[in-house]
Amino acid sequence: MAPPRTGYVEPGRRADGSPHFVARIRLRDGSRERVKVPESYSKPAGGRTARERAELYALARQEREDETGELFEARKKRKAEQGQQHDARQGETCTRYFGRFLEHRRATGKVRRSRDLESAWSVWIAPEIGRKPIAGLSRDDVENVRDALDSAVAERRKEGGRAGLSGARARNVWSVLTSMMKEACTSKRRDLRVRADNPCATVQPPDKTDAKAKTFVYPAEFLKLAGCADVPRDWRELYAVACYLYLRPGELRALVWTDVDFDAVVVHVTKAYDEDSRTVKSPKTRNGVRDVPIPAPLVPLLKAMHDRAADDTAAVLPLMGERSENLRSIWMRKHLARAKVTRSRLTEQSATTMKVNFRTWRDTGITWLALAGVDVAKMQRRAGHDTISTTLGYVKMAEDLTGSIGDPFPALPAALLAPPEGVGGPSHRAPENQGGRPVRLAHVWPNSKKDPQNPDETAERAGFEPAAGF
Repeated sequence: MAPPRTGYVEPGRRADGSPHFVARIRLRDGSRERVKVPESYSKPAGGRTARERAELYALARQEREDETGELFEARKKRKAEQGQQHDARQGETCTRYFGRFLEHRRATGKVRRSRDLESAWSVWIAPEIGRKPIAGLSRDDVENVRDALDSAVAERRKEGGRAGLSGARARNVWSVLTSMMKEACTSKRRDLRVRADNPCATVQPPDKTDAKAKTFVYPAEFLKLAGCADVPRDWRELYAVACYLYLRPGELRALVWTDVDFDAVVVHVTKAYDEDSRTVKSPKTRNGVRDVPIPAPLVPLLKAMHDRAADDTAAVLPLMGERSENLRSIWMRKHLARAKVTRSRLTEQSATTMKVNFRTWRDTGITWLALAGVDVAKMQRRAGHDTISTTLGYVKMAEDLTGSIGDPFPALPAALLAPPEGVGGPSHRAPENQGGRPVRLAHVWPNSKKDPQNPDETAERAGFEPAAGF
């Protein structure tokens, strides 16, 4: 007997922190369809919480589906359309060509996050031109895609960043189409060259929106975080290394102890972890392979971490592989609050400002270089930037500051440099369990106390992910 069709909701949060819900509706064939709950039903009202109101909407939507089957019929129609997209009798469609184009890009190593390209195609481009033969695609067809992107950008402006599409994302989507069409008429591979002209060549790109201003953590704020005993030690070590070396997250995740040269006091950056393919590849930019000097205050911490490592092939920062990119950002903001670092700009999210995330540590370290008076050419080389204009953006961020925010790359708190409880002298290596594998000691926190107001404290120290909806 099939379970009752009640519908249920999945909670989530938008980029600005506001909640939203997605209803899961059971269809006639037993499958489920995800339906976005309207914003008007995602807010508390009438004595009910936002989730309770979203659940009522899901229940009503389920009852409507049981009566009409409209979602089921819409799914059947989509599948039929998808079949038409691969109908060779009509000539190769844009969707089929995009598949070949993406496969070629992957093979030549010209794409890193193919899921982003697939998402851009399926959500924004395919609905307009996916079923059309690529050989007959016209300028009007291309402009239809551009107009759809412009409408989404306009919605983003109207809603203050809460809906629609940012100008930067719209242009990224547009570049997927223009790159494919360029390949269609100029590719070195003759089987990919299916057109004599490029219908995108004279079409103007989507509208822009104001770029979001980033911020960084002040040195004085970092010291409060690094010295806070209520923040787990391995997280504080992660933040210190990420900030003082200002590597990209993928570069941090791929960093092993053989990359750390204590004699030359540099870190050799030669590889990066790719989140999309889940493999280690070359760094993101042409100048990504580089040596980054280790600031003197960080050397004692790195040596202490090295002494606790299982061997020289171990990851320098195991937490990078244990937490996703999104969770690292969530925990970072939580730890800043726990350390009483509450400057409003750090958590401000609007159409023109961006709250801090884990990548902010890279922005912070590079900005500290500017505050320390490091030459711009050296900054560019150490950061691995391909263009000097990227580096100059950090210089401007530093030049705009006045007042006292602390000295860049300060000495680390003594509590962070001291061995964790239960760890011996400087030559100590991590103990092994009965199976011969090293036992991580990062769950031992000196002078820490469980906060009764933070029920997730125990879960965090035991290594679990934060509760859903945090």
